[in-house]
Amino acid sequence: MQHIRPIFLFVFALLLVSLAGQAQNWDYIRSSGEYYYGVGVGATEAEASEAAMAELVGMIATHVSSEFVGIEDETNTNGNIDHKARVLNCVRTYSQSTLTNVEKWVVGKEPNVTVRRYMKRSELARIYEARIAKARDMVYIAGEAKKKGKIDMALQYYYWAYSLIRSVQRPDEVTGEDGRILVNWIPLRINEILGDVDVKFDHRDGDFVDLLFTYQGQPVSSLEFNYNDGRTMCQGSAKDGRGMMEMVPGYETSTYHVSLEYEYAGQARGDAEMQSVLDVITRKTFPKAEHTVKGKGGNAAQPKKDLTITASGRPAAVKSDGTGVNLKPSATQTVAESDAFVATMNQVITAIQRRSYSDANRCFTLDGLDMYNKLISYGTGRIVGTPNISFFKGTNGTVVARGLQMSFSFKSGTKKTYVEDVVFTFNTEGRIDNVAFGLGQVAENDILCKYAPGWSDETREVLMEFMENYKTAYCLKRLDYISDIFADDAVIISGNVVKRPSSQIPGERGVSVGGQDIIQYNRYTKDGYLKKLKENFARNEFINIRFSNNEVQWLEKYKDKKLFAIQIGQEYNSSRYADKGFLFLLVDMTDREAPQIKIRTWQPNEVSMDKLYNAGDFYSE
Repeated sequence: MQHIRPIFLFVFALLLVSLAGQAQNWDYIRSSGEYYYGVGVGATEAEASEAAMAELVGMIATHVSSEFVGIEDETNTNGNIDHKARVLNCVRTYSQSTLTNVEKWVVGKEPNVTVRRYMKRSELARIYEARIAKARDMVYIAGEAKKKGKIDMALQYYYWAYSLIRSVQRPDEVTGEDGRILVNWIPLRINEILGDVDVKFDHRDGDFVDLLFTYQGQPVSSLEFNYNDGRTMCQGSAKDGRGMMEMVPGYETSTYHVSLEYEYAGQARGDAEMQSVLDVITRKTFPKAEHTVKGKGGNAAQPKKDLTITASGRPAAVKSDGTGVNLKPSATQTVAESDAFVATMNQVITAIQRRSYSDANRCFTLDGLDMYNKLISYGTGRIVGTPNISFFKGTNGTVVARGLQMSFSFKSGTKKTYVEDVVFTFNTEGRIDNVAFGLGQVAENDILCKYAPGWSDETREVLMEFMENYKTAYCLKRLDYISDIFADDAVIISGNVVKRPSSQIPGERGVSVGGQDIIQYNRYTKDGYLKKLKENFARNEFINIRFSNNEVQWLEKYKDKKLFAIQIGQEYNSSRYADKGFLFLLVDMTDREAPQIKIRTWQPNEVSMDKLYNAGDFYSE
């Protein structure tokens, strides 16, 4: 037993050396001037760590206070606060997610634990550069969105980039690729866009006010706005040039105030850094966002009258405008309006307008009636504008009616209004068998009108029908339909880009990825995704999805299958959450009656354009 004593003494000596080394290292961290640090004490490690981070951030703020310029009067102050407090607010925005190289040193055990957090001072410059790089990427996204007429996205990313730049040490030194000072240049671009938007009164129907939105004289594809309903501020959303306000019952006025949205703070909930910056940096006001709209007042100023459509025939094919997109569908894609189709649509329109919905029940099959009932239960719905119905060839001899626009309002929390196209599909017996929300003019033209050699009219309509049903299923919470269209072995990915070699993913044989990388962040099985979706449906009063520009590729090399790769811009809104991003779907439409989604990915707009999924990234064996 005598040999145990020397071993014990040796181990004890090593422990003392280790403890002395730790104490010496901590002394060095505190005294060397090379580190920022903070110490926190708490009953739990999380509590102590939070206190340590607060002290660390405070130390950074004290050190860099003299280096911050141009942010006086630019942070939320709730009164008068000194320069150091303003700097502290900005530095705190880094603590949420970007102070990634902060070390943690835990001493003691719960319920009496001490946590030391520290980072090298040299890391701060790298963190600043990362934020500036993010802002520059957003400027690029905004510029590309503006070129494509996506005004809401352009405003959002210009403003987000502007806010990020205002939170760094020297905003007036941040330049774009061409050397322009971005903190001066971006507001000019935002003002320019806002100045080209016009808002006009169209019609008042009881408490509902219809508005027309144009950008440089053309209908705005999508744009969000705020308005006063006579009692409080509410949110509205314009689509294809139309928006709607719902006023307080009995509120009479001939002047309406509309404020165009450009901050899009609600869309930042999925980005902790962006949300913290918008919380801290004072909202910049742009007078050109404010519109005073003159119109007829009083909730009975314009008496209701029944809306009807008449058979008028479709124009012949219209040539391309030079961009590869025709201005209108070809004559072979449309159907002459028969009196029977027109009469049915008039009956449906009248029933919706009068809110006597059951008057149109005989126009539907049982499946169609189920969808019709879901539609009229989607918030408070009403027809906007004058219906301009066109009839298109559908699949298997069906006929599709497009051109009816409806507004929907929801009153949970902040009142919100949306405008949607509603699409009706007639079966071969002339009864409506399906009701869906349309994609919007931009996305619709991309599918129906864009030049794509080898695409038949039926192929285009199959794609349209699928995308419309896909969108509608999420809006109307049709979990059964969503379950049917996802393949049992579907690859479902949601989140930011996280690289990982596909060779390291067990069982990844059915899918290959260009560049040998695949996103693994938030990857779901079909059952896991449906479970998450069911919970999401239950939490939200409403869900609204909007699609913008899309690219569709037919993977013709698979002769025995009809595989389509669809990349489309998606704007998601719900009563609890909102975001914008890019949706990628790889869909097997070999059986057009039962399409199957093989791959679904979602990536946020912040992802660089060259990292977005496309048809070249995946293939199915």
